[in-house]
Amino acid sequence: MLAPDTRRVLLEALRPPEGFHIDRALATTYTLDLMAMLTAPLAFSLFDGIGGKADASSSAEASEHLNPFALLKAVRAHAERTTVFCQSTRISAPPRYQRLLAYLEDSVVEVNAPSEGGVFHPKMWALRLVGSEGEVAYRVLCLSRNLTFDPSWDTALVLDGDLADRQRAFSANRPLADFFRALPSLAVRPPPQRVLDDVARIASELERVRFEIPEPFEDLRFHPLGLPGYTRPPLETAPRTLIVSPFVTAPALEELAAGGILVSRLDELAKLPPESLAPFEVHVLHDGAEMLEFSDAGETPAQGGEDSPPPSGLHAKLFVQDEGWNAHVWTGSANATSAAFHQNVEFLVQLTGKKKQVGIDALLDGRQGEPGLRALLASWTPPEKPTEEEPSAKALEERLRVVRNQLGRVTWIAEITEGPDGYATRLRSEAPVVIPADLAVIVWPISLPRDTFARPLESHAGHAGVDFAARSFEALTAFFAFSLTTTVGEQRAEAVFVVTAILQNAPANRAARILQSMLDDPAKVLRFLRMLLASDPLDILEGLAGLEMTGADPAGPRAGAGAEVPLLEAMVRTLDRDPSRLDAIHQVVQDLLSTEEGRRLLPDGFLAAWEPLWAARKFLTGEVAA
Repeated sequence: MLAPDTRRVLLEALRPPEGFHIDRALATTYTLDLMAMLTAPLAFSLFDGIGGKADASSSAEASEHLNPFALLKAVRAHAERTTVFCQSTRISAPPRYQRLLAYLEDSVVEVNAPSEGGVFHPKMWALRLVGSEGEVAYRVLCLSRNLTFDPSWDTALVLDGDLADRQRAFSANRPLADFFRALPSLAVRPPPQRVLDDVARIASELERVRFEIPEPFEDLRFHPLGLPGYTRPPLETAPRTLIVSPFVTAPALEELAAGGILVSRLDELAKLPPESLAPFEVHVLHDGAEMLEFSDAGETPAQGGEDSPPPSGLHAKLFVQDEGWNAHVWTGSANATSAAFHQNVEFLVQLTGKKKQVGIDALLDGRQGEPGLRALLASWTPPEKPTEEEPSAKALEERLRVVRNQLGRVTWIAEITEGPDGYATRLRSEAPVVIPADLAVIVWPISLPRDTFARPLESHAGHAGVDFAARSFEALTAFFAFSLTTTVGEQRAEAVFVVTAILQNAPANRAARILQSMLDDPAKVLRFLRMLLASDPLDILEGLAGLEMTGADPAGPRAGAGAEVPLLEAMVRTLDRDPSRLDAIHQVVQDLLSTEEGRRLLPDGFLAAWEPLWAARKFLTGEVAA
């Protein structure tokens, strides 16, 4: 179980074993935070430089990876080798735009479930790893957490394995391979050929990976749901089942278990009839676990849907059944709902081990001195009567859902026209779209503020479209935010989401120009140098956000000595605690000093502060005499 404040644990799960680097990555998620997605190629780039890459063995090579342009180029390269499949219209609008998000435009594939009324809900990763001798290995992650920054209690399973030198597939791996192989067929629009090639290669190789079974388990099985050939629930009704699920429906409880222990959320349990809960010992997270506050608690998930919990709370999905001396544990994306097992696309991994080690009581009470799940639980007291959602609220939600789904099933084209004032954009739907008269839809590029640039979606010969006046090159994007609002009586509801469009007539050198614009004034260089002293990808992502700021600074246009104080203090601390991290700063300084343009980008007064620090660093390593 992952606590809500362990985002970094997930990043560590993406770190390749020593001697390997990440060659390709496929991921699936229901909701998607683009900034959270950006942490993956950023982390992969840092892993290469910090020692994960097989051919980056020396500190000089590692420092080269932290050269500003080298790092940004590496982020771009890894983004082009990473693909995320997500439910259409479940991309959240970022609170602020980063130009690096442009590198994700061809790496996000919006999909829909094959079943009417179902959603695409799995949370999986497949990492193709390559070693120094060309050997191939894989890491597969099965999560309950979406690719977002939502702090919540979740589960994570990490499976490692080597690609076996054999022609025949391992039959146990076929469901896993079939799952990834099916992803392109679910796409709203055909994915790029690069994505098709990556999926085909990874799916084929996954069939021949010999996975290590994590201790203390003895067997594992893969269970995709909601795809052709994979529609039967992997669980059978048992006398006693432990169910951990933030979302619950009465028919699913009856189907999955005759009784046992149920752990869910207060608001979900309050909706269920008493007779559905009678066979269960019912629990919720105790107040201390449910109400933990975190630094990112202000981040909000995409609106609506079975998998949209509050910013914190229970989000894990776990099913445990005892069988004789053994026990079976299913973990992954499926909630205890009828939709999860009969409509959605989901993924579960089944682990089998000895009951005394991984059974219901062992998980609840702990073993070998480790606390169990029960330490996080409190008994649930039922309300006097089940909570019922107001009919008007249901009507609002349904009205938004219908239009949202319609907008998410069409292809959007963004036509770019260059003119003397910049680049104008026309967004249009490739298929007809019908918007009810009592529902308002506005659209804006996520690179521009909503308040200033949102425009109403209009109908042109049955197709939807909107025109955006000419803006700067940096404002070009394939990501467009939609806001849907409607009212019933005095109640008003809104849904905000992002869709990806096909960019037409975009400048051919767009990627290179974006890279150059990230470090084009002394203030941005100063922020970059400060960022290099961080070792955590999430902290570095915050530093990259600073590169989006203009050169204007309270200390003046050249960001003089006053603005350098935080960097100077950070470098002094680094000299004391981890002097080797100053090597990256040295590499950047040398690169900038090598050209006239680079020297112009060094802030005034920086060298006077830096040179004594670098001399001290060399003295500590014995490169200079006292």
